[in-house]
Amino acid sequence: MNGSIHKRILAAASTLAIAAAAALPVFSQAAAVKLGLKDAVDAALSKNVQPKIAESGVKIAAEKVAEARTGKLPFVQFSQSAVRSNNPVFVFGSLLEQGRFGASNFQIDLLNHPKGVFNFRSTAGVQVPIFDQYQTRYRVKQAEAGKSQAELQVEAVRQKLRFDVINTYFGAVLGTEMIKVSTDAIRSAEANRKKTKDMVDVGMTTEADLLAAEVEVANAEQHRLEAESSLRTTVSALNLMLGDAADRRLEFTADLREKYFPLADREELIRIALENRPDYRRAELAAENARIQTDALRGKKLPRVEAFGNVGYSSPYIANGSSDYTVGVNLTYTIFDAGRKARTQQAAEAVSLAGLEKQNLADSIRLDVIKALENYKLARSKIQVSIKSTAYAEEALRIVQDRYKFGLTTFNEVLRAETAVVAARQNILKARYEYYVGFASILLATGQLNDIRLFD
Repeated sequence: MNGSIHKRILAAASTLAIAAAAALPVFSQAAAVKLGLKDAVDAALSKNVQPKIAESGVKIAAEKVAEARTGKLPFVQFSQSAVRSNNPVFVFGSLLEQGRFGASNFQIDLLNHPKGVFNFRSTAGVQVPIFDQYQTRYRVKQAEAGKSQAELQVEAVRQKLRFDVINTYFGAVLGTEMIKVSTDAIRSAEANRKKTKDMVDVGMTTEADLLAAEVEVANAEQHRLEAESSLRTTVSALNLMLGDAADRRLEFTADLREKYFPLADREELIRIALENRPDYRRAELAAENARIQTDALRGKKLPRVEAFGNVGYSSPYIANGSSDYTVGVNLTYTIFDAGRKARTQQAAEAVSLAGLEKQNLADSIRLDVIKALENYKLARSKIQVSIKSTAYAEEALRIVQDRYKFGLTTFNEVLRAETAVVAARQNILKARYEYYVGFASILLATGQLNDIRLFD
C-alpha cells in the first residue's frame, strides 16, 4: 500500500511539473545574445522612446528661442482686396485712390447717388519696433531658460533610464543565479531521495522518510519553476526597455560578485545632490523665469515706439491704377491699465511660489539621499551577515548529515538544514543585488548617474 502511495505521489508531482513548465512563456529559439551592462545602457539610451520624447521638448524649446529673437525684426504684410460698392464715401475715396477723380465727379447728384465702382487694392506694409519696452529681451531670456529646463529634463530622463536598466539588468542576473541555486537544491534533493530509497530498501528507515524526500524534490522543482518564470518576466522587461523583442534570449556577462563602492559622507552627498540634480536646477530656472516675468511687467510701464510704412496701389481693372504711400512713427503710452496691479501681484506671488517649491524640492532631495544611503548601508550589512549565515548553515548541514548517517537524528532535521543552506545562499545573492541597486540609487539621488563604469 505504501509503495502505491509513493507511486501516485511521484506521478502527480511529475504531471504538475510538466504542466507548469508548459505554461511558462517560451523565449525565442535563436542563440542567446551576450549582453554587458554598458551595452544594455547604450541600447536603452539610443532606442528607448523616453529620451526621444524629452529631446523633442528641447527642439521645441530651441524653436521658441529662435521665435523670441525675431521680436525686433520688421513685420511685413501684404493684402489684396477686390470691392465693388456704390457707397458715396467709398466711390469718392476709390476714385481719388485710382487717380480718376475729375471735375465731373463734383456734380451734386453724382456725389449723392454715384454709380458703383470696382476697387482693386494692393497694400504692402511694414512695422519696425524701435523700442518695445524690453519685451523681446525678456521673452528671449524666458525662452532660453525654458530650453535649459528642457535640456535638464533630458538629463533627468537619461539618468532615470540608466537606473532602470541597472535595476532590471542585475535583477535578471539575480534571477539567473537564483535558478542555479534552485538547480543545486534539486540535485541535492534527488541525491537525498536516492539515499533514502536505498535505506528504505534495506530497512534502515521508513517509507515516511522517502515520502519526505519526494516532497523535498517537488518543492525544489517548484522553486526553480518560480525562479525561471520570474527571470522570463525580468528579461522581457529588459528587452522592451532596450527597444528589442520581448522574447529575445540573453546571456549576461556581468555577475553579482563582491564589490566595494566608495562613498562620501551624508552631508557631502546632499551638497552634491543640490548642486547636480537636474530637477533642482530646473526649479532654480523656474524661479528665475518668474523673476523675468516680473521685470517684463515693469517694462510695460514704459512707452512703446514703432515705425511703420505702407505702399498701396488702387485700380478699377487691376492695371492702370494709382499708387500711394504712408510712413510714420507711432508712440503708445498706457496711462491707465486697471489690470496692471493684479498682474504685478500675480507675478510677485509666482516668484514667492517658485521659491517655496524650490525649498520643498530641496527637502525632498535631502530625504532621497538619506533613504538611498540607508538602504545602501543596510544592503552592505546584510551581505556581511549573509556570508556568515551561509558558512554556519553549510557547517550545520555537514554535521546533521553525518549524524543522520549514523542514525543520530531524523531526516526532517536534514531537510531543515538543507533548506537553511538554500535560503542563506539566496539571501546573499539578494543582498548583493540590493547593494548594487542601492549604490545606483545614491548616484541617481545625487544626480551623478552618468558613468556606469563604476559597476564593472
